[in-house]
Amino acid sequence: MKRPFGVTLIAILALIGGLFGLCWPTLAFMGSALLPGIFGTVGFLAGIFLIIGPILQLVFAYGAFKLRSWAWYLGLIASGITVIGVIINLINGASILSALWGSILSIIIFIYLLTPNVRKAFGTAGEKSEAIEPAAATPTPAPVEAPASSEVPEAGDEPTPGEGAEQ
Repeated sequence: MKRPFGVTLIAILALIGGLFGLCWPTLAFMGSALLPGIFGTVGFLAGIFLIIGPILQLVFAYGAFKLRSWAWYLGLIASGITVIGVIINLINGASILSALWGSILSIIIFIYLLTPNVRKAFGTAGEKSEAIEPAAATPTPAPVEAPASSEVPEAGDEPTPGEGAEQ
């Protein structure tokens, strides 16, 4: 299947978002080197967490350009992690404007990946099965009536013609 324009666009957006997203972890690593003790350790761990999303976005961009099915899943995960990273930045005092700037691309990619045409392009859309229609109603056969007598004839007791008939 030919890659839709929108998939090309989100691959470019993911590439841009991944490259810009590498700025925050870089600042966190630089800050952790300058801060002593526990603050430096926390800054380093925050940098590790913050670098995961942008790297996943860069890998997603490659997979989206190639329409790999794994890229669809990775795009959802990377976009989600990036948004979580932006929330961490907000908690740490980043401005709302920078938080929106850092997350708007990820939110757009996340929503777009969930559309049916994009899922189909990546090969992740489940084929909708036709509704199974019940079989045509067939009349139920009439029940077979049991003989009036409760005696079951034995193998050698076959009635002869005229036997049992009232004359």
